[in-house]
Formats: sequence, C-alpha cells, structure tokens
Amino acid sequence: MIYINLIIVFIVLVMIHEFGHYIVARFFKATVTDFSIGFGKALFKFTDKNGTTWKIAPIPLGGYVKIKGLDSIFSNNNSKEEGSFQSLSLFQKISVLLAGSVFNIVSAWLALFSIFFFFGIVNFLPIIGSVMENSPASINDLREGDKIIEINNSEILEFSDIPQAIGNKKNINILIERDNKIINKNFELSFNKELNKFIIGISSPKEPIIDKYNFYKSIKNSLSFIPTYYYASFNFLQQSYKDNTLGDQLAGPIGIVKNADQMMLDQVRGVLFLFIVISLFVGIFNLLPIPLLDGGHIVYFIIRRIFSNSLPEFVTRVYLAVGITIISFLFIVVTYNDIFYK
Repeated sequence: MIYINLIIVFIVLVMIHEFGHYIVARFFKATVTDFSIGFGKALFKFTDKNGTTWKIAPIPLGGYVKIKGLDSIFSNNNSKEEGSFQSLSLFQKISVLLAGSVFNIVSAWLALFSIFFFFGIVNFLPIIGSVMENSPASINDLREGDKIIEINNSEILEFSDIPQAIGNKKNINILIERDNKIINKNFELSFNKELNKFIIGISSPKEPIIDKYNFYKSIKNSLSFIPTYYYASFNFLQQSYKDNTLGDQLAGPIGIVKNADQMMLDQVRGVLFLFIVISLFVGIFNLLPIPLLDGGHIVYFIIRRIFSNSLPEFVTRVYLAVGITIISFLFIVVTYNDIFYK
C-alpha cells in the first residue's frame, strides 16, 4: 500500500503540473494536441471535442502537454499559425510556462490548509512546563505552572507567541499569573549561540491542545509555512554547500522509493506531507533559469524577444546543449546517490 500511495502522489503531482500548463494554454486559445500522464505507449487514451488526446502511459516518471507548434519553438520559424504556441504573445507564453509551477504551489497550499483545518493545529497554552537550571527564568524565580500573560506589552495567547514577543530584545518585561496573583518581572535574557537568539530558559507544557476546524488559523499557518519552507531549504542547501556535502544531500525518485517505509505513507497525513514537500520543490525547481526547464524557457523567450525573435542559430544550440548537460549531470548525481547512499 505504501508504494501504491507513492505512485499515486507522483501521478497526481504530474497531473496538476501539466494541467496548469493545459488550462492556461486553452484559456489563451492555444490548441493542445496531447495531454499525457506517464511516458511510453499509451495504455488508455481518448480525444475530446477540442481535439486534445488524453493519455495514460505506463512509466509514471513524468508527463507532458503538447501544444500546437511547441516542437518548433527553438527554430527560427516565425510562423504564427492560429492556435499555435508561436501565435501567443510573450506575456501569454510566460503565463503558460509559469502555470505548472503555480498550480503545484497552490495545490501544496490547499493540502496544507486541509491538514491544519481537519487534523488540527498543535498549540500549547502559555504555561511554563519546566525551567532550565541557571537560566534567566530560574535566576528570576519563574516557576513551573506560571501562566505568561504578557511580554514586552504583547499579549501572549499561546506558547508559540513568546519568541515573537521577545524578538531580538535583550531585556524583557514579563507579566505572569501565579496562584491567582499577577506578578511583573523585568530581567535580562541570555544569548544562545547555537540558536542565535536570546532565550528565557523555559519549555512548554507536555500536553498540547489540538485546534481543529479553525479557518483563520489554518489560512494563516498554511500561508506562512510556504515561505518558511523555502527559507529553511535555502539555508540547508547553503550550509551543505559550505560543508561540501551538497552532492550527498540530493535525492530523486529512487531515493524516495528506498525511504518510502519511513514516510508514514500508510497514513493520510504522511501522504499529504510528501505531496506538499515534493509539490513545493517541483514548483520552485521548474522556475530556475536552467535551460529546458520552464524558468529557462522564460529567460530564452525574453532574450529572443529582445533580438526580435531572430536569435542566431548557434545561441539556440548552446542553450539546448547547456540545458541537456546540466539536467543530465543532475540526473546522474542524483541517481548515483539514490543507489549507493540513500
């Protein structure tokens, strides 16, 4: 069941990405001749009233949308036959290329929202669960069970509000409730080099509160997760590059399959989480300005427009060669790591 769920995640990801390209291309009146999920000879296909042949192929490692004239975009043929990709304006071409990644990111956000809304958001009351020895909290007589009401004039409703209220301040004014009495304390915090921030020295209570069906918080948390994910991923890659371990961190389909039993893919939450992570990765990766990726195509068409759609042929050849080289290199490195290290 785990591997079936994994295949379903891949198929749905591809379908969403390609459907983004398809729906925007159709919106701009471009003719879409093929929509395929998977590669190889079609196992099932049918042609709709718009002339699009929908296919399901046996190799679930990708898919494609074929727009009329798309196979000749790298030639100097400036024919703008009605319904062809060449007949679209630069803005329309860029919109079609962006749509796949946008659909991936939006679908990840919807999945995130569903997790927060239906499974609940884990919160902790602003009550001190424990106090670290020799910490600012211990020195200034904060105790287990104290309820934190306010920090630096900011109301504390949940334990997660505490770091935001502290910010980068070294001194804090804290209002606590103890035995039905309000106590006000002012003291300095200590700086933690590992966390790179000032800390009080307290932890949350052990028992969390699961907040389900909260529309506002689900929207807020799901929207904030995406930039946080990208920021954390960028920092991780940056640190891996500094540590010279970047090559070891790359993983592909084989690596995911090998580690599938550790991803809780027998549970709905595990499936949704994998879908979210890969969707966000695919969404941003395809927008990188690497030749042959959507982002690379966007750069290519912009440069081509600057030269009035008449780029020298050798420039196009260099573009294609660089793209094939980069993607082939990434594929080899990722596959090698997947087989021998993951």
